[in-house]
Amino acid sequence: MHETTLSEICTFCCEVEGGDDSNLFYDLGLARTRTDYVLLESEHFVVMPCIGALTDWYLLIVSKRHTLSVGRLNEAERADLRTLIPQVTGLIRERSGLDSLVFEHGSLDFRDKGGACYDHTHIHVVATGRDHQRFLDHIPAPVIMRPCADWISASRRLVEEEQRSYLALGTPDQDWIGIATGAPSQFFRRCLAAWMGAEEGEWDWLTFPQADRVHRMSTALTAR
Repeated sequence: MHETTLSEICTFCCEVEGGDDSNLFYDLGLARTRTDYVLLESEHFVVMPCIGALTDWYLLIVSKRHTLSVGRLNEAERADLRTLIPQVTGLIRERSGLDSLVFEHGSLDFRDKGGACYDHTHIHVVATGRDHQRFLDHIPAPVIMRPCADWISASRRLVEEEQRSYLALGTPDQDWIGIATGAPSQFFRRCLAAWMGAEEGEWDWLTFPQADRVHRMSTALTAR
């Protein structure tokens, strides 16, 4: 599909480029230019606040290329992501003093979405002072998360070798991977909302965009 078409129909493609065809930051009055919300940028990714942030420090790492999941990235993109994730968690730790969870809903294709709500690679980075290991207690059956050495490599194997969608989680001390069996849309956000004791339905970013929180985060992280 032509890049111009993607920027018109894919919100993430549009936001990566700073366009206005489908840009939630512009639509919600949270930004006037791309630099108002793009906090970090690497060769293959941009970092922006998460619309619908469930904590005060909640960012997304979004691929520049229109791909479905980390499991679909090429070698150069995976290498870039491995470098970028600690930069992002380090930035949040520097500003907030908090460590972060990192998670992804890993789509296999447009039907087997792995709990993803959008067809474009995006990784959630969520800072909280809670015990990160306890987050696993809020992941319901039939999903089983298993420890792994590197969730980025594990996701590639599941997609390329086993043709499976997946759920990936990184805590400060351990990576985890799971098969996305029966995972509904925004699966990890539902788990996160339960863990945080959020309002009923607050996991849904479309219903609860958390515009004030996103604005505060953008202001804090773009301040020099």
